[in-house]
Formats: sequence, C-alpha cells, structure tokens
Amino acid sequence: MITESPVPLRTDEPAVVPAPGMAQGEPSFTDAEGAARWLKTLPLTSVADSYHDVLGQLNALAGVEVPPRERARIAEVLRDRVAFLHTELARRYAGKPQPPHERDAAAAGQAIALWQAMWEQYSACLKPLLEGDPDIVSVKAKVLQRGLFVGKEMLLAYGLARRIPPPDVWREMHAYYRLTEMLGCSEAAVSDPLIPHGVGISCYSTYSHALLLALADPCAMSVKQIQLTDRWLQMWARKVHPGMSRRDAADGPAILVDLDAGEGATLAVDAPAAPPASMRIAYAGRLSTSVRGRLKRLQTGSNPAELKLGHDCSVEQCTTLLSYLDWRWYQPTRRQQPADATTLGLCSGGLDAAYYRVGGRTFDRRGPMRPFGDGARNAMHLVSLDALSDFDRGKEQAERTWAWERWEGRYEWREATLRRKGSAHYQWFLDQLVIVKDDERIRAGYVTRIALHDDGELAVTVRLWSGAPKAMTMRPLAGALAEAPAMPVLYVGETPDDKPCLILPPRTFNPSRVLRPAESGPGRRFRLTRLLQRGADFERVAFEAAN
Repeated sequence: MITESPVPLRTDEPAVVPAPGMAQGEPSFTDAEGAARWLKTLPLTSVADSYHDVLGQLNALAGVEVPPRERARIAEVLRDRVAFLHTELARRYAGKPQPPHERDAAAAGQAIALWQAMWEQYSACLKPLLEGDPDIVSVKAKVLQRGLFVGKEMLLAYGLARRIPPPDVWREMHAYYRLTEMLGCSEAAVSDPLIPHGVGISCYSTYSHALLLALADPCAMSVKQIQLTDRWLQMWARKVHPGMSRRDAADGPAILVDLDAGEGATLAVDAPAAPPASMRIAYAGRLSTSVRGRLKRLQTGSNPAELKLGHDCSVEQCTTLLSYLDWRWYQPTRRQQPADATTLGLCSGGLDAAYYRVGGRTFDRRGPMRPFGDGARNAMHLVSLDALSDFDRGKEQAERTWAWERWEGRYEWREATLRRKGSAHYQWFLDQLVIVKDDERIRAGYVTRIALHDDGELAVTVRLWSGAPKAMTMRPLAGALAEAPAMPVLYVGETPDDKPCLILPPRTFNPSRVLRPAESGPGRRFRLTRLLQRGADFERVAFEAAN
C-alpha cells in the first residue's frame, strides 16, 4: 500500500532520471524465456539499479527487430516487474506537496518513463496487427487490452504525482480504443493477472477504467482515495461502455469522449442530438446503482468487506469516497461563465501563519499571562525598547516566512480556482489551511485540489469558509495547579450559511474539552462538541458556550 510518508528501500540511490530514449546497447534477450531468466538476476533491494536495468532493456528492445507476438510475450513478462517498480517509486512521490522537491519529481519521472517504454513495446505490435499478421491477430484482444492497461497505469502515475497528463497520452489511449472497434474485439473477454479484482475484463472495460479514473480527478483526491478508486473500478468499469449510440435521457447523464481530442471524458446532462463521428457516448446509470446501493448498505450497518470494498478502509472512508465518486460520475457540474481573472494573495504555514495574517501580530507561545517568562533578559529588552507593550519581535521574520504569494484566477464567494507560474514561496498539499487576501478582506479556507501542468503552471482550488476569521490565543482549561500551553486559534464567525466554528491545531479536539482565553480574567469559554473536519494542518471544530 502506498502511503503519504514513504520510507525508501535505500536512501543513497540517485534521483536522476535518465533520458527516456537512452539505450544500453543490444538487449540481453530477444524472447520471453530469456526475459524471464534475465529478471531473476535483478536485485529487488535496489529500486534505482532495477529501474536503470529494466528501462535500458526496454529501450534496447525498441531498437531491434523482434517478431510481434514474441515482443508481446516479452512485454507480458516485464510488465509485472514494471508494476512492482512503479509501486516502489510511488512511495517517494505519491501525494507529495507541489511544486515537488527534485527527488520527488525525479521518482515521478522515472515511473512515467517506465510505463512509456513499456507502452512502446505494445505500440510496436500495432502495425503487424493492422497488416493481418496471423501470429499476432490470434491474440489481438489481449495485446490491445494490455496496451490500454499500460496507458491506464501511466494516467494513474500522473494522478499520484498530481500532474495533468499531456494530450499525447490521451490521443494514444483513444487510438488504441478506436483500433479495438475496427478489429471487432472491444468486448472480447480476456484475463489479466495484474487485475486481481477484475470482473468482465475486456478492452472496453480497461478503457472505461482509465476514463472513469480521470473523471474522478485524482488531483483532488488523497493517495488512499486514488488507490481505492483504482481497485473498485476493476469491478465496476465494465458497467460503462463507450459507444456511438445515443440513448434516452432516462439513462442519466452522458459521459462524452472525443477520440480526436487530447483529453479524457466529460460529463454532460445529455449527449448532443447529432454527435460527431469521433464522439463516443457512455452512461453511468448502472455504475451509479452500484455506488449508491453500497452507500445505502453502509448507512444501514454493512461493513466494507461485505460489499467487496476491501478490508483496509473504514465505513467513514468508504462513505466519503463513494459520495464523492457519485458526484464526479453522475452529477454534471454547472457550466461556468467566463470571468475576468482576479489577483489574490495566498499564505500558508499552519495556525501560526494564519494567526499572524488574520491578527496582525505573531503568536507568542508564552502567552500574555507570562510576559516576562525569560526573566531579567526580557525586562532589559523591553527597557531598551522604551517598554512598548505592542512591540512584535517576530514580525520581521514572519513577513519573510509567511509572505503573500500572488495567484490569479476565478474568485467566488465559496471557492477560488487559481493558477500561478514561476517560482513558488510555498509548497501546497490537500486539506492545507490557507489564508486568502482580496482587495477588501482577509478570509480563511483550505486546499481541495492541486494540479501541476506540463509547462510548470501550478493550479490550486481553495474552498473558503463564509465567516470572517478572528485570531485568538486560547488555553485548554486545566486544574488549579496546572497551566496548559497557549495555542493559536481562528474563530470563524456565524453567517446565514454556516454556524460559527473554531480552527484549531492538529490533534487538539477532545469531546467536551473546554478552551478559555489565554488572558487572565473573565472571558468567553468554548466547549468542543464535534469534529467537523480534520485537515492536514488544522482541525475545524463545532462548539457551545461553556459556563
């Protein structure tokens, strides 16, 4: 299982991505049996060494003449090792903050280069297939399904890296599917050992798997959610069959695919009355039945294992993800009208940064109850500053550390979809607390989507809370002889849309815990009642007044 905080097998491995076109002389084998023997000589303890060896052999094979069916057999042998290396490499780059560090970017590039080299092996079989080579024609369905599978894995690698796939990847996927239609094998059943949970595996189901995975938008999902979706689609992808026929609107929203375009599928309320010849139309009615049926059973007490969702996910995780997938696959979003780009300032850095940007001064962890916690040294320091009580010693450093980063894009009351190109002051990750500054006010929200484009442009989507934030210094209520440390808190005020809430540091929430102002004397106290949201660097909590 890929995790957000991986531990590499070896920490001294190079993070340099060789050029995808490099070749290491003649290949060490030219048949499947030789490939199997060669794989047994590779070390499994060093991902870097195995990566260089496998990529070198794939590139070398691309430059020599091999009978098409034998090439497909060789690719079948190497495919399992490429999948293993991708899993190990993904531990280093999956879900990492963007823009990525050099090592994370290198690991993602290595995984994509491996799948690209593997794809070229199957693509080399297409010309003989079209020419009617009898050896390869007899296994056409399996060869094309394997090519579509490799393309799907490449899309998965891009999603885990929070990158937008280039148009050429989608054009290649569409070309494979168009070929399955031309050869009449899109529905032919095949087996695939790398799809252990697969039901009704075929060329069209593998293609639908890729379309639905991309339609779910991995750039807005956690690594665990991407993995679960990829696994569940092994069972569900066959329920969505792209074709040329247009059905009745009772079948639900239409999934539209343009085979001439360099992008995946889109969700529309209905298909065009006269679709172009390159358009394929699918309907997610059967898929939605499976998703919503499981949601209902989870709500009535069934566990995920009974519903074939897995043993490694909780009821809460499955409910959240299934609801999200139903929205992405069955509820078309409204079309947004073109709008002028708005420039916003963004700041991140947890509650300390939020406290500074909202309250206008840095958070002092000693709190106002102990202004002279460092004794005579602090007293002398204040004398040298004419004892200015409002002096903020950390302000200069805070301005540098938590500088406003300029972004441009669509800005709405509850959501901002922004883009930025060039060097970045911050790294961004999902569910990260963000402070947003527009021309009139300062607001608070969290990151819901991150996508890195091929040209280096970074796009983020920020969900904004409607209430105005207020910085506060609070302490958990403790015994008479104990004093809990002060903590920075954001109070998000009440609006007609939302009740008030508190934004707290991670791992602060405890039912019935009482927070009081750090200042001495009477003040408003808050009893924590319910955890509304667990972010990456914050907790959003409901409260009630405490006596």
